[in-house]
Amino acid sequence: MPSNAHDEEIDVDDAPTDIDPYVVLSVDRSATPDQIKSSYRKAALKHHPDKASPEDKDAAHTRFQEVAFAYAILSDERRRKRYDATGNTSESLDLDDDDFDWTSFFREQYKSAVTEASINQFAGQYKGSEEEQRHVLGAYKEYQGNWEAMFEMVMLSDMLDDEDRFRVIIDKAIADGEVEAYQKYTGESAAARKKRTDRARKLREKEAKEAEEAEQGMEEDLKSKTKQSEAKVKPKAKKGPGDMNELASLIKQRQQGRSAETFIAGLEAKYAGESKGGKGGRGGTKRGSSDEPSEEAFAKNRAFNKADKSEGDGAAGARKSKRSRKA
Repeated sequence: MPSNAHDEEIDVDDAPTDIDPYVVLSVDRSATPDQIKSSYRKAALKHHPDKASPEDKDAAHTRFQEVAFAYAILSDERRRKRYDATGNTSESLDLDDDDFDWTSFFREQYKSAVTEASINQFAGQYKGSEEEQRHVLGAYKEYQGNWEAMFEMVMLSDMLDDEDRFRVIIDKAIADGEVEAYQKYTGESAAARKKRTDRARKLREKEAKEAEEAEQGMEEDLKSKTKQSEAKVKPKAKKGPGDMNELASLIKQRQQGRSAETFIAGLEAKYAGESKGGKGGRGGTKRGSSDEPSEEAFAKNRAFNKADKSEGDGAAGARKSKRSRKA
């Protein structure tokens, strides 16, 4: 099941306590924990509702609950011993100091049973195994050599990838007299086989395209949500003559601010240098007071203020009057 599924979307019925867990998982009573786990994974993969057709989902859901419950009993040593002694799964759940919760257990198994990692692991063990050969021959006999129906039945099978391998299994079984040589299998013409494989190839390409489009849609949706989040933090720049004037004014203010900071920094550097014997040095002209800037600094200040066009005449006059009083 997809990892983003919510627990409330998973229907959980009462624990199917009327089952025989050994029968459900198709294992012997002497099965080892590893054998039980392996059988559980195969059964969970085969009966998971997400892999069933729409009309079969309800039946698959019921079957998967039985599989999960059987595993809950046999995977725990104490529950398994209780079941072996009583033959009753209900009593197997009623153990002292056991906080087992069927609903939580089922939901966890439902969500984790079908993942890319678990499918790949199972595929590596299943493909080419005796179990797969039995399934191939079983499907061959049940559908009397109908290839498309056979591939629907055999787990993790693909017509384009596995047909040649399956033919080796079937041809050997026919030669050994294990199965009948059905007309649908032996009588299929080259043209009919080509049409069948072409349909399978088109279906694969369609599914790949749909998967790619779905992935692109998810990426675009993520980008859209990211832009929306950024827009909330930093509004988009406005457009229009009025807004351009505001932008120009803001830039001008910043430039003026930087000019003032540069001027003040120049004053600090100048007088700090003079106090240490810099440009004014011991041989230079001394300032009248260590607390007041020189007349040269005032001249620079006046020149700076005259160049400042953004100030009003009233403000400029006020500064001029103030400097005159200081002078």
